[in-house]
Amino acid sequence: MTTSTAWSMLRALLVTVLSACVVAAAGAGAGGGIYLTQRGVESVVPVPVDRAASATTRAFDELKIHQTKSSTEQDADGEKREVDGTSGDRDITVTIKAEQTSSSRIQVVAKKSAVTWDKDFARTILDKIVAYSR
Repeated sequence: MTTSTAWSMLRALLVTVLSACVVAAAGAGAGGGIYLTQRGVESVVPVPVDRAASATTRAFDELKIHQTKSSTEQDADGEKREVDGTSGDRDITVTIKAEQTSSSRIQVVAKKSAVTWDKDFARTILDKIVAYSR
């Protein structure tokens, strides 16, 4: 391998790494990144659980998701809320857990079948929740 080829490869690698950093920063939104999980998406937002839950209700209304269940639990780790709904052939679950003093971890799953999930729709829901949390 020649020196110029090595430098070209190094530059290409740096461009790729820097591009990934820009994408991660762009997804950071209202306090943290939006991360893909095995079945959906999640983010930590700088709002208390009750505010995130209100934002979830607004997001469900706007996206025409029919809410089917809502539950609240209190344990040693803090408050946890779960909101379930349906939209077409998808079952939606939003889980909101208290993180620190006034932050919440929000996880969204849009299940299409026993083995398939709609991560794009889950991302759309989470984007709306984050926007309404502000």
